[in-house]
Amino acid sequence: MSSSSKGQSARTVEERVAELERKIAELENAVPTTAPAAEAESDRAPNGTKSTNPTADDDTFWALNGLIDRAGDEGGVVYTGHTTPPGGESPVSWQMGLRSAAINDLNFAEAAPALAALGHPVRLELLQAIYEGTTTVAQLGEDERFGTTGQIYHHIHALAGAGWLENSRRGHWRVPGQKIIPLLTLILIGTH
Repeated sequence: MSSSSKGQSARTVEERVAELERKIAELENAVPTTAPAAEAESDRAPNGTKSTNPTADDDTFWALNGLIDRAGDEGGVVYTGHTTPPGGESPVSWQMGLRSAAINDLNFAEAAPALAALGHPVRLELLQAIYEGTTTVAQLGEDERFGTTGQIYHHIHALAGAGWLENSRRGHWRVPGQKIIPLLTLILIGTH
């Protein structure tokens, strides 16, 4: 086991959740690349985000405005997406949202198994390969990044046990449709 792998596994769930929360906050504060160029610099906070509340005529925050219209002052969190996976699957549309009161009732520790399954770089590479259309262990075994057949099965079973993969037909794995947008959301948080 490499020293980076040892360091990764030694991190506590609390540390991983704290890092995810930090990354979510960064993503929430990120300036969309479609922001109007003519916006005055004085309208921006030091971190580059808008310093005022978004308005209904602000196209940059169209999704946020929809959330505010629906949830009001209570607020909430919504993530949504529509994409066609490169593996030849049909388009996937998915949305999840909770009002702030429901979020406050969540037990963050219940997310540990799903998040822990993603905490290994090889598992993320396997998920990406499967998302992109490589569906069998034999195909995955042709790529030396994934290790031996036994190691591949170990990682696949960990991912399947956490709900990130399913056996679509005997010996063929896929990311379940209802997990594609959540997975891509986590990847975006981790890479931006």
